[in-house]
Amino acid sequence: MPNRKSDSRRLLQNPDAPQTAGILERGFEQLRAGDVDGARQAAEKVLRSAQHHHGAFNLAGLVSLQRGDVGDAVRHFKEAIGLGPTVANYHVNLAVAHRRAHQHEEAVAACQRAIELQSDYVLAYLNLGTARFATAAYGEALTAFEQVLERTRNDEQRALLLAYCGDALRELGKLQQAIASYRQALDLSPDLAHAVGNLGLTQLGVGQAEAALELAERATQLEPHSAAVWMNLGTTLRALDRLDDAMDAYGKAYELDPESAELACQIASVWLEVGDVAQAAQWCEKALESEPDRVEAQCGLAATLLEAGDSTAAVERYRMVVDEHPENAEACLGLARALWSDGDATEAVDACRKAVELRPEHAGALAQLGTILASAGDVDAANEANRAALKVNARSVPALSNLAQSLRGRLGADEATQMANLLDAAWMRNGGRAALHFGLAHHRDGLGEFDDAAHHAAQANDFHTKHKQDRGWDYQPAEYEQYVDRLIEVFNPSYFQRAADCGSCSETPVFIVGMPRSGTTLTEQIIASHPRAFGAGERNFAARTFARLPQLVDQPGRTPVDCVADVSPKQVTALADWHLTQLAQLVEKSGERVDKVARVLDKMPENYSLLGWIATMFPSARIIHCRRDPRDVAVSCWMTQFKEIRWAFDVDHIANRIKQYQRLMDHWRSVLPLSMLEIDYEDTVADTRGQTAQLLEHVGLEWDDACLNFHQTERLIRTASVTQVRQPIYRRSLERWRRYDKPLRSLFEQIED
Repeated sequence: MPNRKSDSRRLLQNPDAPQTAGILERGFEQLRAGDVDGARQAAEKVLRSAQHHHGAFNLAGLVSLQRGDVGDAVRHFKEAIGLGPTVANYHVNLAVAHRRAHQHEEAVAACQRAIELQSDYVLAYLNLGTARFATAAYGEALTAFEQVLERTRNDEQRALLLAYCGDALRELGKLQQAIASYRQALDLSPDLAHAVGNLGLTQLGVGQAEAALELAERATQLEPHSAAVWMNLGTTLRALDRLDDAMDAYGKAYELDPESAELACQIASVWLEVGDVAQAAQWCEKALESEPDRVEAQCGLAATLLEAGDSTAAVERYRMVVDEHPENAEACLGLARALWSDGDATEAVDACRKAVELRPEHAGALAQLGTILASAGDVDAANEANRAALKVNARSVPALSNLAQSLRGRLGADEATQMANLLDAAWMRNGGRAALHFGLAHHRDGLGEFDDAAHHAAQANDFHTKHKQDRGWDYQPAEYEQYVDRLIEVFNPSYFQRAADCGSCSETPVFIVGMPRSGTTLTEQIIASHPRAFGAGERNFAARTFARLPQLVDQPGRTPVDCVADVSPKQVTALADWHLTQLAQLVEKSGERVDKVARVLDKMPENYSLLGWIATMFPSARIIHCRRDPRDVAVSCWMTQFKEIRWAFDVDHIANRIKQYQRLMDHWRSVLPLSMLEIDYEDTVADTRGQTAQLLEHVGLEWDDACLNFHQTERLIRTASVTQVRQPIYRRSLERWRRYDKPLRSLFEQIED
């Protein structure tokens, strides 16, 4: 920024060429007046006559900053410092140039040198805070801003500093303190757009969506030529599910600042939300071109991998970000989501706890921790995390929905009323309404009010469908039916005769398959309670090896099922060995000794469609097929808000999926060359000991009483039915469909037919 007039007079002293002082003084005045060319000419004129004039280099650097030539600015300021190393102002200007070049650590060092030279230099502290903020050192940034605030008496300057303090407090997760700081700033300067817009963003984080939108819109009226306020408006609109309006706001911001890496990340997030992974990745790459160390962009690329279904690659990328930026809460949350999707419940919880530790007032992080803990089996800790989220944001939809699904009929009356009231909120989006209705459906079901439960479940599925369709989700039953046709056609008896010598002879893997909500989690928990068995949870290893087939046979345009016949025995063995290595690593990571574990359980239900490929890789593997009354399966799926399953929110889709599943299982029974035990959920409830004995015999393990006490086994489980396996066998889930016979009669008729 241009120097104050009094500063420039002091800096212009040069005993070798005193006549240049007037030229440089006019140059600074021209720069302040916006005459950049005039200022440039003044600096060049002095340098032609006095090549070593540090004041002229300083002016030249400021001119370069105004013109956007940050590289030249850095060079000029360094030349000024070389000639006048004790002038604190030069170091501050160098810091500004470094910051604009996104060289934030260099900016910090320059500010620290200026403070060494002039301990009361307000601009040095201000720029130090800004540089620290850019490096995500928010605590140190806050300290620097507060030091400036102590030395500042001008109300307008204090207002801006209070807004900066609010920014740092918000990033530290101290949302209420941030709100207070913004409000103090607005008391001093009511029309300060920076404080208006960022107060709105912070209120969004505590559930005050209406106020957030009002403030974001007001900020654009106060400062319509600021890209930052339009970006804030876009972010607020995106949070309210108004994605088209959000893109319009981001578009206006882009017109004003096309080089903003932060803006590119926000635009990428919208593309990711609507399922356009390619566009999202391009905008993240654009952000990294401007700022290679931009954490949001690095996390954005990891998120695109997760959205594309490659959770393992997403985990690896998130780990790289967290290793480099361990204090970044959003990176930790992203890692938690990726780990959870990859089936690693234990590390997902750890990553989420780290995020909460970093930002204890982040309601979203607390609710996400609650979601993972509940699904992983620690229900009490999950409820505690959700209640902590509600203390920060009493209208946290995920936390309320989590509690309702966990506590069911024991949910507090006040919380149930809050959920019902939120359904009518003008700002509530489809995804939020879906979550609230799902929670209320479970609450009413727990109270025995089944008609109300059915009403909420129907509403939940409708809103969830709308929410997902807006983001590119689609499900075509005919396409899945064609896929099943192709599986049946390819994996025929002659195929298995040809593949008889393929794969690994290992008996370690045990695959537990079936429809979702059919008892796969319960079955895994029973066997995993055995001291020589390890429950790996839902793992996508089989699907990943199957997906690699087109590349292995050098036919990337074909589908995996079309490439099965072209894979060599050697390639199949290599894929099986890779799969076994992944299982061994999971066992080692858990602290168990690999040589003590005889069976590793994979309970990915959807693997029922891959049994032909699994039999190819592991002809000695054991298969356990979990069955349950398909009407009970249908009801349970209909009342569950799955994150990834696309067919469970429409009764016709559910019926068709069950039909195709049954058709495919009939085929496997007739052609599979390996042992498959079929076990009914109803039989497990009626005769737990007898079914447990049958399970252990099938997988080749001796009897152990611990398997009857499966609900006492301490292990984290990635599932939607975890609360059921944390207690002894109960009967209330049997023939649950009868409670919903009237509202779901058309679905049951399709299944019964």
